[in-house]
Amino acid sequence: MILRLLVPAVDRPGADTPFAWSLADGRGRQLREGSTPLAGVPRAEIVEAVLPASRVLFARLKLPRVNAATIRELLPFAVEDRLVADPAQIHAVPGATNARGETLVAVVDRAWLEETLAVLARSGLAPARAVCESALLPAEPGKWHAVLGESRCFLVEDDGHAVAFDHPADAEPPLAVRIAADEAAHRDSRPRNLGVLVEPGLTVPDAALWGERVGVKVVAAQGSLALAAPLAPTAIDLLAGDFARRSAGIASLRLPRLAWALAAAIAIVQLGFTVADWWRLERERRSLEAERESIFRAAFPEAKTVVDPALQMRRNLAALQRARGRSSATDFLPLATAAAKNDPAPARRITYAGGRLEIDRGSASR
Repeated sequence: MILRLLVPAVDRPGADTPFAWSLADGRGRQLREGSTPLAGVPRAEIVEAVLPASRVLFARLKLPRVNAATIRELLPFAVEDRLVADPAQIHAVPGATNARGETLVAVVDRAWLEETLAVLARSGLAPARAVCESALLPAEPGKWHAVLGESRCFLVEDDGHAVAFDHPADAEPPLAVRIAADEAAHRDSRPRNLGVLVEPGLTVPDAALWGERVGVKVVAAQGSLALAAPLAPTAIDLLAGDFARRSAGIASLRLPRLAWALAAAIAIVQLGFTVADWWRLERERRSLEAERESIFRAAFPEAKTVVDPALQMRRNLAALQRARGRSSATDFLPLATAAAKNDPAPARRITYAGGRLEIDRGSASR
């Protein structure tokens, strides 16, 4: 089940504020809709928040080629010249980049978005994503859309850029629509036509007059903007950066709790085997050291202190060999014999000390 909520454009929405909502099945087919306080809103596995166009500002910016984290830090300052608010008070999210290298950026007041999400959370509703209501209109190349309502009016360009405006007081098209068309002409991207959706109960504007003033073909029709309409592919999810759901990364893996429990059990068992193996090797090491010391003490019972049995064994063995008249490998005679065999050249000087033999043959020494 998918629940889509249209957040009212009020400054501080509360639990008693009516929210328009639409409930759909897993395939997106609408089941029912209504407008009630949050207590009367049905529950669903997936919740989507739709923000009013009057609360979201769009801008096209040429951004530097840096990583996503740096872009998130720079965006509030990049749109600072288009806003009156402090950059620290806004939340900006980048969207797609067009062929001219301009990135579409959606901006919303940080405090308002925080309060809105807090109100929903207190009612047990945690949106998986939040988009502007302009995303409810189809994205068609060369075609713009406008919505004229009693409490909301906005224009959506074919790349997803949207702007809210006041309801026109006369038959003339809104100034915001004419300015957007002129700017598009400068970018060589003027639309071919403009579709105007007029909410029931309001007068349908003169399409010919609008077309003449705006410079595009205008088609006006009466109807309601469906909250259950498919979202445009250019829709920007405002639940990004600081507002991203912390469990989104884990939830995207779609692993059941049993799988996580199994992974934890495997890690614990592996750690247990590692500790057991270390304990076994340490016990063998101590056993071998004790056996080596026992053999040394059996061979040399007069030894009082045993620090390194192997080294002490070699030294005592060498001393016994010398006491019995047997030469060791470091005695003078074995060293001199080996030196003579390796190099028969006459020696000029021979030095022997500390088991080391040095021979000076004139051009080389050893």
